[in-house]
Amino acid sequence: MSGGKILYPVWLGVLGVALLAGAVAGIYIFVQGHVLFNANDVLIWTLPLAVYIFLALSSSGLTLLSALPLVFGVKKYEPLAKRLVFLAIATLCGGFVAIGLELGTVFNMIYIMLSPNLSSPIWWMGAIYSAELAVLIVKFWKMHTGDFHSGFSRFLGTASFVLALIAPLMIGSVFGLTESRATYFGPVMSIYCLLMAVLSGTALFLLYDMVGGRLSAGAAADAAGRSVQDDFTRILTYTAGIVAAFTVLKTLIESATTIPAFLVYHKFEHLFGAVGNFGTEVIFGLFLPFVLLVIPSVRASARGRMLAAALIFAGSLARHTEILLAGQSHPVGPKAEQFPQYVRYLPSGWELMVLVFALAVMLTLYTLGERYLKLTEAPKA
Repeated sequence: MSGGKILYPVWLGVLGVALLAGAVAGIYIFVQGHVLFNANDVLIWTLPLAVYIFLALSSSGLTLLSALPLVFGVKKYEPLAKRLVFLAIATLCGGFVAIGLELGTVFNMIYIMLSPNLSSPIWWMGAIYSAELAVLIVKFWKMHTGDFHSGFSRFLGTASFVLALIAPLMIGSVFGLTESRATYFGPVMSIYCLLMAVLSGTALFLLYDMVGGRLSAGAAADAAGRSVQDDFTRILTYTAGIVAAFTVLKTLIESATTIPAFLVYHKFEHLFGAVGNFGTEVIFGLFLPFVLLVIPSVRASARGRMLAAALIFAGSLARHTEILLAGQSHPVGPKAEQFPQYVRYLPSGWELMVLVFALAVMLTLYTLGERYLKLTEAPKA
């Protein structure tokens, strides 16, 4: 990230172009409104919301990983603590860019926070993630000033851990409390979101650590670095296995039911295609990388780890998008008379620009933080 005399300026140039294009798209979205998205009276949640869910959950996963040294006192991971906290902040900032543009204007976010509805899981989701971001920023500032272990700093670490544990459950409850959508309803969504937070957060950190290390050092990691990568690879493998088993069980239960909503749900035209009951994003973004990680030779190789982490990271975004769309695909109530049995969807160019803008904000913060904020600092003995 901080090395390469040629690569670094080129990377900053790419990010600059993406930020400029995203900013222009954002201004146009604010002026024209939600009409630029391929949403309708049935599909009201589209790609920008999926991007927010994906990045918000990844941020929670990174925060949960940071709790290993900051809350549970695992000394081995203390050199990673500051970087994990900063990555969680940058990733959540990217998520807030996506949700801000999805709402049509950032002022809607302010209005939601200033007009609380305490019975709304959507309000609680925004409030908890806002609180998590604030706590993470203060925690990072304390760490940047060298304060890792004071009473207040420890309190901030514990508070961020608790908020990161609750936030994915609250995102899941946004869908799980939707009784009119049988494919969302129930506690399954909250559990799934928590698992996905750990999965995507671990994949993101492992991918970042390996790619960033190669770009900045131009060499393989030292013994301590390899040991940490081994540990996080094991966490990724175990979590991928749990999510894969959970996904298979969920699919089997859904396939066995005769509830009309599920029968229509299985007719949904998958955005990324499907093989049988499993979407392509599940096969290539979950099952395949899990199989790769189970193979010892692949799991031990840098290229194998990077490939598996990249597949899981991209597959996580695709799965959130697919679940979000499939659950809304069946018109209900009066809308069922105006629309076909299920509604098809492709993201508009403006929605894709929201994705580009959110990722560009996240990656720019990563890049600048890595260069200027001494993210490898550890507490002094």
